[in-house]
Amino acid sequence: MEKAGTGIKRVTNACDNNDNKITFNFSDSFWVTIKTNIHKDNNKDVPVNVPVNVLVNIPVNDRQKAIIAAIQKNNNITINQLADICKVNEKTIRRNLKKLTELKFVKRIGSDKTGYWKVI
Repeated sequence: MEKAGTGIKRVTNACDNNDNKITFNFSDSFWVTIKTNIHKDNNKDVPVNVPVNVLVNIPVNDRQKAIIAAIQKNNNITINQLADICKVNEKTIRRNLKKLTELKFVKRIGSDKTGYWKVI
């Protein structure tokens, strides 16, 4: 932490400098909504209709694509279940999940026991 109590002001200033709209909501929890103008002139190369769940041209192998697809169907899937689906050892699944996590295709939310997988 750089400075206590300056986070909201720093985030607001950063958004203002980039022409983004930001709103903060406080209740029993804290919500931040940032709306960006992605079609601004300096981002004219960004495609408008970027598909979200494309598994065709990603730099992973077929097993890793199958793992991503299985997680999309059931984000509480276990390593043992993935091993059964892919017909490989659990160590192989762990290696593949590690690579997919490093490539930021999947993320583990929560603990190993009670958490779940999220496809990014």
